[in-house]
Amino acid sequence: MRTILIFILFFTASTGFAQQKKAIQNCPCTGSKEISAWAPELKKGFDPKSIFNNFAYSVNGIYIAEDRDTVYQIKIIVDPKSYGTFVYYQHLSFSKARVIHKQATNCETSTNVHDGGWVGNNIFEPKNAVNKQFVASGFFVGESYLRVDKSHFFTLYKCDKKSEFGIHDADRQRYYRKAYWEIEGDYPEISMRSFTQVDVKKYNKQQLAEMRNTVYARYNYEFKEGGKWYQHFNKKPDYRMNYFKDVTPFLTHVEKENIKYITAFESADYYDNQFKNDFLDFWEKLKVAVQENEVEKLYTLIQFPFIVNGEHDEMPKLKVSQQQFLKIWSMLLQQENYDMNNANKLVSWLSKSAFSKVDAFAEQMIHTKSNNIANLGFENINGVWKMNSAYADTDLYPKIQYMLKN
Repeated sequence: MRTILIFILFFTASTGFAQQKKAIQNCPCTGSKEISAWAPELKKGFDPKSIFNNFAYSVNGIYIAEDRDTVYQIKIIVDPKSYGTFVYYQHLSFSKARVIHKQATNCETSTNVHDGGWVGNNIFEPKNAVNKQFVASGFFVGESYLRVDKSHFFTLYKCDKKSEFGIHDADRQRYYRKAYWEIEGDYPEISMRSFTQVDVKKYNKQQLAEMRNTVYARYNYEFKEGGKWYQHFNKKPDYRMNYFKDVTPFLTHVEKENIKYITAFESADYYDNQFKNDFLDFWEKLKVAVQENEVEKLYTLIQFPFIVNGEHDEMPKLKVSQQQFLKIWSMLLQQENYDMNNANKLVSWLSKSAFSKVDAFAEQMIHTKSNNIANLGFENINGVWKMNSAYADTDLYPKIQYMLKN
């Protein structure tokens, strides 16, 4: 009976969304009277070379919580290419029983759980890895919460007793403290942001191959002993050979997408002829139609009903007919978008400016099936590109909704 009970407790603790235990009340900042709201000062930008000083300015980082049996790790990366709009979110859980030397803390200290979940010189596969995906976020400039899905969100808090920051999960009564975090090894950028053509063209093919394998090395992948990449990474101080044959559970969405993207660039045909993409031909036609206000040509490039999506998943998709489209088109072009400039400072720009740029795709990832430019969505439908959707922010969505009803 005791064995069965222990198994049930272990399974419950190791499941990220299972029934939760109460917060450890003797830890600092585990009560509402001890914390205050934290709204990151995003306009100061994010300097990856100054991780500690960025604690107050960015939600990026590793967050740690624990109960009696389990350590919980959340990794949050806000992509600078779409700052304030999307985040990469990953939730892992670790059994304390499997942590060597019981290093998983007594509240006052940060756990030694880094990228991928290794502890000391050992790596432990998480029992449950959930939400390893690109998820829409309600986190915008000046707000102090981070939405994960339709109903689940974290509040951002500052510990009043110390200059520490974290996230609070009210549903599960967990306070995740922000732990020191810096990506180890070479090419940290591949784990921090979505790559574009500008990023990839900085490297030759050999460097791209090394960068791709660096991600696996970062999670202590077992390269073939004596092989090229084993010999290369075995000389690196951050690489620990742990005979871990599958690191897939640890890879974040941004890492998976970047690996897929640079693998394509390693192909000679794609690397040397990357601008041969039928979407670019479609864009030139759309650009002319928009700039010259040729309505009939514009209609041929749009999929109807045209869909307008709101900020939250629960907002109804607004279906726009061809007859209604011109009523909302100018409003969509006037929407403000947020981005990061070369100095890592937050800037804003209107959607219509994408149609006046000489090279609108220098900062974009051009895919073969679907693309997003500013707040506009595009899809390859039966071999033909169409503009099929748009995103409307919290100010614009109700205006469009009202206009479509009248």
